[in-house]
Amino acid sequence: MIVNKIIFLFQESIKSIFRSFIPSIVSSITIAISLIVLSATYFMYVNLENYTNELKDEYRIEVFFNNKLNLNESLEIFNKILLIDGIEEGAFIDKENASEIFKKEFNEDIVKIIGSNPLPMGGIYGISKAFRTHSKMKEIVYEINGVPEVDEALFAQEAVIKFDKISRNILALSFIIGLFIMLISLIFISNTILLVILSKKNEIKTMKLLGASKLFIKLPYILEGFILGVVGSMLSLLILFWMYKVSVYLIDPYYFIPQFAYSNIIILNVILGSLLGLIGTSRAFSSNVIK
Repeated sequence: MIVNKIIFLFQESIKSIFRSFIPSIVSSITIAISLIVLSATYFMYVNLENYTNELKDEYRIEVFFNNKLNLNESLEIFNKILLIDGIEEGAFIDKENASEIFKKEFNEDIVKIIGSNPLPMGGIYGISKAFRTHSKMKEIVYEINGVPEVDEALFAQEAVIKFDKISRNILALSFIIGLFIMLISLIFISNTILLVILSKKNEIKTMKLLGASKLFIKLPYILEGFILGVVGSMLSLLILFWMYKVSVYLIDPYYFIPQFAYSNIIILNVILGSLLGLIGTSRAFSSNVIK
């Protein structure tokens, strides 16, 4: 008896899909497009995060000590700064190293120009991962500048601000586009199922008179929304697989395509596709046909 009911519900769901075939296909395609955008956003997010982490590995704070300090005093201040929260490592720069850095950057020997080496000793410090943001690096620099023997501590503030802003804007824009398309897909699904419900208004009334429960009447439409969502997710996975193969063929010989857990993309598509179908169906039930 239960098996017959289940078979009946699935049959009714499939029939409803074929009764409104074009709207159903449009709904599944819309779901697929939204999932493709969200999957691309997720892929971009993971790789952008990896890329930014690689770039942020190059974040450095440069510190210049008071020129009156001798070597031992400078080393003492250097080690003191290493103990500040957020400082991961450091390289001590004595006068000779400072002169070499000056020569590399300006292609001039400062000793020959001036006759002596006026460059101060200092240090270049790496930043811990948790502190690689503009605000936290600014706090570290403020603390270092509070050391009396330090003349100046600085980092590339504008570059860090621009880099963080660009990363945030790219991700935010992608997610907004994905959510907008998801909203459209929800509207398509709910309208498709609502059309089916309205076309079967008399049949639904007959089922009510025969004693059918609200849940039994609604289940075929719930299954229909679920099926449309699953079809959309499968379609998106096929397109994503094709896009990946094409990109590997065209781009991989010239640029390495990063790898990551593709199982996450599959899970994301299947779960979100199913949810979109179910949510779209529940929205269609807001009508007064089934009450």
